[in-house]
Amino acid sequence: MKKKKILFIMQSLQGGGAERVTLDVIKHLNKSSFEPSILVVNYYGDLIHSIPESINVIKVLTSKEKSYFHVFKVIRAVIKAAKDADLIIGSLELTPTYLSSIASVITKKPAIGWIHIDLQHYLKTKNKIHELIIRVLYPKLNMIMAVSDGVKHTFEQMFPQITVPVKRIYNPIRLEDIHRMIEEKSDLGEISEPIILGVGRLTKMKGFDDLIKAHQYLINNNVKNKLLILGEGEQRECLEQLIVELDVKDSVILKGFVDNPYKYMRSANVFVLSSRYEGFSVVIAEALSVGIPVVSTDCPSGPSEILEGGKHGLLSPINDSKALAMNIYKTIKEDSENHKVCRVKRAHDFSPQKIIPEYEKLFYQIMAEK
Repeated sequence: MKKKKILFIMQSLQGGGAERVTLDVIKHLNKSSFEPSILVVNYYGDLIHSIPESINVIKVLTSKEKSYFHVFKVIRAVIKAAKDADLIIGSLELTPTYLSSIASVITKKPAIGWIHIDLQHYLKTKNKIHELIIRVLYPKLNMIMAVSDGVKHTFEQMFPQITVPVKRIYNPIRLEDIHRMIEEKSDLGEISEPIILGVGRLTKMKGFDDLIKAHQYLINNNVKNKLLILGEGEQRECLEQLIVELDVKDSVILKGFVDNPYKYMRSANVFVLSSRYEGFSVVIAEALSVGIPVVSTDCPSGPSEILEGGKHGLLSPINDSKALAMNIYKTIKEDSENHKVCRVKRAHDFSPQKIIPEYEKLFYQIMAEK
């Protein structure tokens, strides 16, 4: 049987969760049935070296070139690549999905959009023009994939006039890589206090300011601990300033971006997600697979679904650092081996072996319908 050519359109290769998930899906697709390729609008980012060598990569612009100054160059490149594909996938909400929709209209090839974030919150930080473009271009898609039920429901509530089917498929986690990478030696050295771990881009969305305040609350109440945050982003300066203001400079480590967060998970006593909104939160599922306790904000959308309403980790209100601190303290004090076994078992619900066939089935379905 002839291989089906799947074109994935990506904005860049920055170290975000959505970009990493896209590469993981590409890596695990059955290569005897599918021939994936990637078009990257702005070719830069930490994940360049994570692309499998066998995958064809189409590079359109550099990191310094703004896509809105080169609209026609980008569209021409997308259309040229789409003509040779059997299916087009916008790997991220907004621009990559807009391009997929445009290419689908012009080439008559089927297209799928992919939503990784709760748009109700995400669009507040964007120009309202995006809402208009979504109303115009998303109806041209054949299917929309959402990474959680919460993301799916939010999109359907925001855009009830868009009748394109929305299919929820959870993100896969790379269990084999995690179990291999966790064995690497970390550079933390000897730390006697419990370690609280946060992982993600240093943005307002991720709520690391609340995590630092929760850490300070614990310190002030004689609960010794170290806070380790892995990730880089535009809020680094603000967070550094907050650390100084709260007088916790000696107990907080901003490690920056790391290629292997799992070796640090091995040393952590609790993983904390302090986000104000999400889409799925791969890192929670990854932490469960390592077996470490999890505390998360009950933010839209994803964490509550992964943790099954708090069954596998305590949920806290967003923007409430005291409640977050109390749940961290409770988790460190009351965790047990039985809880660990349940966490690891839950993580296997997101294994590539379970999730990737859902993508493949959907891809075949859309191409057959077209």
